Amino acid sequence: MGIVQELKSLAAADRAARVDLAAAFRLAVRMDLHEGVCNHFTLMLADGKRFLLNRYGLHWSEVSASNLLALDAEGNIVEGEGEFEKTAFFIHSRIHLANPNAACVLHTHMPYATALTLTLPGRLEMVEQNALRFHDDIAYDDTYNGLVVDNAEGDRLSHVLGSKRV
Repeated sequence: MGIVQELKSLAAADRAARVDLAAAFRLAVRMDLHEGVCNHFTLMLADGKRFLLNRYGLHWSEVSASNLLALDAEGNIVEGEGEFEKTAFFIHSRIHLANPNAACVLHTHMPYATALTLTLPGRLEMVEQNALRFHDDIAYDDTYNGLVVDNAEGDRLSHVLGSKRV
């Protein structure tokens, strides 16, 4: 494959990724899986060096393929305009870098999930067959160090997550 064809292929993959991620935001709104504007979804792009992130301040119902930001691993906006929420970058970038299988990272504050974390011991118990799909696939972080505003805390969280999906 020639360089021109490869660039066209990457551009098409990036466009498809934008459309898919925007659709995920809209679906989350339809399913009432959103809260405020401090939740974030990211999707690693085909080159494995950049990822898409929702712009800060938009309600998820306002997210579109064209207003998603593309960031590099250092937090530089390489495509798009606007600001991003720092904790989104420091959590998501470190998870994407630490685990190549984490192509898409979804961070929500759903009311029922938040309620579950406020109960003791704050764990999902494997007490019925539907819960078993999460058996040995949930990471729990029992240390709260405040807002995630640096690589070290992002690295700590990605280490806690490890290869688990939840």
